[in-house]
Amino acid sequence: MKEFKVLTVCGAGVGTSTLLRMNINDAFKSFQLPFRVKVENTSLSRAKGTSCDLIVTFESFAAEAHKFCPDVIVIQNLMDKKELIAKIQDYLTGKNLI
Repeated sequence: MKEFKVLTVCGAGVGTSTLLRMNINDAFKSFQLPFRVKVENTSLSRAKGTSCDLIVTFESFAAEAHKFCPDVIVIQNLMDKKELIAKIQDYLTGKNLI
């Protein structure tokens, strides 16, 4: 089974990205996907050297994240699970993954 790697990125890679990772994990479980999703939290600087399929981050980090990963989802509220599910669904649909 193919693995789909997602990075949640914030400045330090500790607090906000950890909360985001947990919520993104839950959001991906909403979909019946034919592949395994692995979500890791990290800092912007560590993300630069890590290969991934998707980055989920905030507006303040999005431009830099796009430099090393073409697929970036920008979120406004990491606690808004409806926003996370909607943006992931839009992404997956756009990539013909669902």
